[in-house]
Amino acid sequence: MNYPQRITSFSLLVTGFLLCFLLPSYGDEVPPSVLKPAYDIIAGEWQRTDGGYLIKVKNVQTDGKATVEYFNPRPIHVALATISRQEGLIKLFIKLQDKGYEGSTYTLYYYAEKDAMAGFYYQAAMDRTYQIIFMRKSKKADQ
Repeated sequence: MNYPQRITSFSLLVTGFLLCFLLPSYGDEVPPSVLKPAYDIIAGEWQRTDGGYLIKVKNVQTDGKATVEYFNPRPIHVALATISRQEGLIKLFIKLQDKGYEGSTYTLYYYAEKDAMAGFYYQAAMDRTYQIIFMRKSKKADQ
């Protein structure tokens, strides 16, 4: 099984697990904002819960393009950032390309009820994947 297939299978499994803990149960009625929030809901500053890692998301477009910056704590070059939907969740994919970060990626899913992004950090240099969570530090990084 190659890396994209392995991470997709793993990500769907862990996403389901995280859903159990991050989202409340709704009975028969789920608020529309939970089902299909606009991409710009993830604009802002996000702090990783296990350290000084910071993601800034701004200029979010309806086609999934955005300006994304990553800091650890210094700026790390973001080679690619896309926003899409997967399994009903907003997905933020970030590919880093900087010294020590070549090919490392974040695959994050937005959980509206907790205003959190959870997912995976793939550390290319070590060929290891970690489960991580980012909590919103502030709304709208472009303010």
